[in-house]
Amino acid sequence: MRVAGAAIIGAAGAMLVCAASAPARAEVGAYLLFDMADGTVLAEYEATRPWYPASITKLMTAYVTFEAIREGRLAMTSPVRISPQASQQPPSKMGFAIGTVITVETALRIILTKSANDVSVALAEAVGGTQGGFVDRMNAAAAKLGMSTTSYDNPHGLPNAKQITSARDIAVLMMALAEDYPDRADFFDMGGVQLGKRLLRNHNGLIRRVKGADGMKTGFICASGFNLAATVTRGKTRLGAVVLGGLTVLERDQRTAELLEKGFQSLQNGGVVALDGFDDPDGGLAYAAVTGERPSLGTVEELAPRPEATVANRRDEVCGARRPITRYDDGTVSSLAELEAQRGAANDYRAEAARRARLRAERLAAPRDLPPLPTATAANEVMGEAAAGVVSEAPGDAASGAGSAPDAAAVGESLVLAADTPVRAYAGEALVPEGWARAAALVAPPPRPARDDAEATMMARADFAPDDWRTSPGRPWANPLRIAAFAVPLGDPPPERPLGYLGPSRAIVPIPISIGGADDTRPTPLSGTVVGGGRAPLPRTKPLVEPGAQPATQLATQAAREPIAALFTTTVDPDAVVRHAAEVRAEVGARVETPGGGS
Repeated sequence: MRVAGAAIIGAAGAMLVCAASAPARAEVGAYLLFDMADGTVLAEYEATRPWYPASITKLMTAYVTFEAIREGRLAMTSPVRISPQASQQPPSKMGFAIGTVITVETALRIILTKSANDVSVALAEAVGGTQGGFVDRMNAAAAKLGMSTTSYDNPHGLPNAKQITSARDIAVLMMALAEDYPDRADFFDMGGVQLGKRLLRNHNGLIRRVKGADGMKTGFICASGFNLAATVTRGKTRLGAVVLGGLTVLERDQRTAELLEKGFQSLQNGGVVALDGFDDPDGGLAYAAVTGERPSLGTVEELAPRPEATVANRRDEVCGARRPITRYDDGTVSSLAELEAQRGAANDYRAEAARRARLRAERLAAPRDLPPLPTATAANEVMGEAAAGVVSEAPGDAASGAGSAPDAAAVGESLVLAADTPVRAYAGEALVPEGWARAAALVAPPPRPARDDAEATMMARADFAPDDWRTSPGRPWANPLRIAAFAVPLGDPPPERPLGYLGPSRAIVPIPISIGGADDTRPTPLSGTVVGGGRAPLPRTKPLVEPGAQPATQLATQAAREPIAALFTTTVDPDAVVRHAAEVRAEVGARVETPGGGS
């Protein structure tokens, strides 16, 4: 994580989302946070409301398959054949050709990472004989585990009105998988699988971005939104979280990571776990620290089901005409220092906006007068300069007196100057043409006189104007908002982003899988470099040691202990190189003759 858990949870204060004109931000629909060891509930919201599970269904598909292997009805190396019905399933899918054979182990690893629906149906047919037979096993297992709200009608979770569950029932299944099949935990924490050149990343992004994340499954259909069942282990504590109805992948992952992060802090200080700003998605994000005293919420099994409640349906919100907007669309901050900095900037912006609003209201409410007439001092100065004959409006011979100075009275009547109006002049004396002098009265023209004479008033009243109408003044009203306080625009508000709980994505080491290799007589778990029973890939390098020399693993261990020069003391046997080439050619020929073999 980018921020330590204790530091994240220990901060308190107000974190507001800038919402000047932002549309409403919806929230996840249901969540449940619990201890995987004993089922203690740490936080929940609508945990028993019926919900569409989507691809979280594949957790039960895996559970029933593990159960069949334990009972000896098949093995990890048993064949799974892609049937015509399986190949017709909509995405997400692998797109294998009809008749393609993979092992049970390969099928499980594909559906728990890629969430392929075609492989799910093929696996169901291999385990249950038919898809219907497998669904019966799924419902029987749900009843045995006490999943009172759950019913299944397919093995993959594609839209189906009969396929419902709840956050509480998913938590029950998660705990059953951990308790009944602890040796299968590696199927849920895979970062991805590698099939030839195809890298299939796990859809559960928390495995790559949250410290200690080790499972379990994601899911999405329009009616359910984005769902996630996740577990995180730190030390001897393992917490599980179920989040249903996210509007986007990012919102779902952030909310799940937040629940888990705050859950570990709550176990230390007994505080209340609450999602940040959950009750007010349109307003501010008040950073909800884990403080106070957490009430007793019982266990997952004790949560009362609600069979009479309607199944939640988020189709219009998630897949409607308008793209859903969440509080995480604008990104997140990565540290408390950044959180405090943007909070301070936002508070300063809001304070300045409020001050300007008050000042604007005061200025607009105050009585307004016409702008004052020019002062006598300014007029007298202009008139004095004009009377002294400083300038001539027309070019002429300065020596002969051509071009006479304007009359002082005429200047006084024709020019109305504001006290602060500058007199236009040349930039420099060197630029003055011969026969011209500096202009003293080339200023803005005077405003037109007021039209308040009786004749104009009578003409206006004789037309269609009301009785109390008056002609407009000769000078415009003064702008009350033309002051220094409004000279600089306020600008856009600074961005305010919530604290993020997802760390940077870590690199993954995919598990190599292969097509083919199904054989009930092979040992299980499988041995070799490729899981799933396929042929091992061809060696990429020629043998470097003589026959009978140390194996490569021992050589590497020895080289780590001895100087690097020891790596170059082994001689290469030419006959071994020839035999190696022959083996490669034979291996390639066998693959060509056996369609559907290794990759």
